[in-house]
Amino acid sequence: MNAPIVCGNWTLDLFDGALRTIRWRGVEVVRAVDCPIRDENWGTYRQDDVEESWTEHDGGLWCYVRRFTIAGGALLGTLTAQIDPSGTLTASLTLLARQAFRTSRAGFIVLHPIAGVAGTPLTVRHTGGEFEQTEFPALISPAQPAFDITALRHERAGIAIELEFSGEVFEMEDQRNWSDASYKTYCRPLSRPKPYEIAAGQDVVQTITLHVSGEPREIAVAAPPAVSNARPEVLLAVESGWAGSVAGLEGLTLLLRLNAGESGAEPWIGRLTQGRAVDLEVVIPRGAAPSAHLAAVASSLAAQGVAPRHVMALPEAYLKSYQPDGEWPTGTTPSEAALAARAAVPAARIGVGMLTNFTELNRCRPEPGLGDYLTFSTTAIVHAADDRSVWETLEALPQILQSAKALAPGLPIRLGLVSIGMRTNPYGDAVAPNPERARKPMAQDDPRQSTPFAAEFARTAYAAAAAAGCEAIALGSPGGPFQAQGNLLQLIRELSS
Repeated sequence: MNAPIVCGNWTLDLFDGALRTIRWRGVEVVRAVDCPIRDENWGTYRQDDVEESWTEHDGGLWCYVRRFTIAGGALLGTLTAQIDPSGTLTASLTLLARQAFRTSRAGFIVLHPIAGVAGTPLTVRHTGGEFEQTEFPALISPAQPAFDITALRHERAGIAIELEFSGEVFEMEDQRNWSDASYKTYCRPLSRPKPYEIAAGQDVVQTITLHVSGEPREIAVAAPPAVSNARPEVLLAVESGWAGSVAGLEGLTLLLRLNAGESGAEPWIGRLTQGRAVDLEVVIPRGAAPSAHLAAVASSLAAQGVAPRHVMALPEAYLKSYQPDGEWPTGTTPSEAALAARAAVPAARIGVGMLTNFTELNRCRPEPGLGDYLTFSTTAIVHAADDRSVWETLEALPQILQSAKALAPGLPIRLGLVSIGMRTNPYGDAVAPNPERARKPMAQDDPRQSTPFAAEFARTAYAAAAAAGCEAIALGSPGGPFQAQGNLLQLIRELSS
């Protein structure tokens, strides 16, 4: 359905089976209720064979039913939502495995808005019936702010909100880590083994009930941080296979990444970088001695006339994501990599941080005083890939930058690739294949990359980086899946002139 659904004081949107922007008396009380099914690499399965119906009953009760299949019929799903005009919304989900089905997550998620919620009180009811008084995090939390959830109570703009969960144990994460503009309550707990198997013939049955009441009031808006007059340098991200053409992009610094196994002696590097400023990202292979590897890279680049201005080195293991209380890699640490980079390229400024998302940086914070700048990247389609969700990630970017500045006070920020598509997948073996070039979570090849949408996304991301005082931001590449072309190419020329 495209038109908003109105039921008494309720309004909401229905999009691909998700209940979106759920409002009571004009106040957004829940950003979304959805039931994405994740594969073993945390990619999202497409729902097939979809059948939908919605009815209105006497007394104004509205009912929606959606039936679907997953993975060629391996899983059958039925989602039912009922809205009572008096202030109750109930969503029920049944999943039936027709054969053994492996998944990283299969069940409900609830997204909570950020504005008017961050930093406010939250009451959590646990499985034993006890209540905990806590709050939604103001700065982005690296760990889950709430565990073992059977109910949540809080307020937004004068509206009392209560959510009850059954059928599974739920917990909450701060999705701003991945640039989503929401907190997410989800099942099942991440501490349990994953991926896991739903046995053939097994039912998964869950219910979420939302109760709301009260009179709306205006959301108190915190004073915005002082806006910087910075004009971040625009970088072009480059790695093997992305060389493309740099014609028309004169004067831009190349953010060169050497992946594990690359030495810096590859001939394409010398051809592409001739006469250009270069910043360097190096992935140190597993088992390699960081000092020896970086010294060899620096020597090989020097032989091709490349003298990096900035260097960020990271052990290969840290391209993956780890829970704050989980098992972390042994071997070379990010701190040891930074020290080795300083020794190998003493004339360069040395970066600390991560080569993936803010999530990984937030969970593995740099040692104070170690680096000259902080770096990380963002991608807009970790959890959802529709246009609205992608655009909402820009709402979270200023908060990401605020949290980054708080965890590394005094360090300037030089952002890596800020993109719609996913460069690498810290949460699985690889990015999601996307031969059909659909709007698909965790895909690298996103169909919007060559459209005006990508240019407007980049323009807004650049504005957020400028307002936060960032030194630099990479907005595209000369070639490959993040190639700057069309409107994006024009924007990059405009911003770098």
